[in-house]
Amino acid sequence: MMKPVAFLALLVTTLLLAGCGAKGKSASPPTTVPNGTPAAQTSDQWASRVVDWFLRPLSADLPVIGSFSNAQVLFYIETGNQQALSTINTRMNDLQRCADHLVRVGPPPGNVQALSEIDNHLHRACTAYAQVGATLLRATELLRSGKKDQIAKGQNALRGLGTTTRLAAVELTAAVKLAQARGDFRRAGLKPSV
Repeated sequence: MMKPVAFLALLVTTLLLAGCGAKGKSASPPTTVPNGTPAAQTSDQWASRVVDWFLRPLSADLPVIGSFSNAQVLFYIETGNQQALSTINTRMNDLQRCADHLVRVGPPPGNVQALSEIDNHLHRACTAYAQVGATLLRATELLRSGKKDQIAKGQNALRGLGTTTRLAAVELTAAVKLAQARGDFRRAGLKPSV
């Protein structure tokens, strides 16, 4: 069920480890995105935002999704291990705010089709990942309840999550592949796949 996501998590994590800072700021940007952040003026600025404000936080969430197929993690959930529950809660709540990260990034500048395609893939991935995060939080509560009927519902929720998880992984992979082919994203720290 989670194998594509585990692969994607590894892919994205290895791609994002190079540091990058914000590029120079424009003296007076003409527009802002809904959260008050000035709209990106260049593709380099937008790429840096995507990498730093979206992909890096997401790379911390994805391994948690993949861990749900691990018997030891399920045992930790069922026995109420506070570290496991805290990690799941933190990462899946962040995953549900995926769209907020994209709002902060804002739309790509100009009318560049490749940037629009990347943005569209990221938005579709976010929609699916928000559902995944909500489902995993709900499944965690059911699994830790200690009640057989609730545990069975939690296990069913996990089994039914494969399609949404794969959709999210496909969309994110498509965005990353397009971004890897661009110099602005490489300058922002996105590494090519090996």
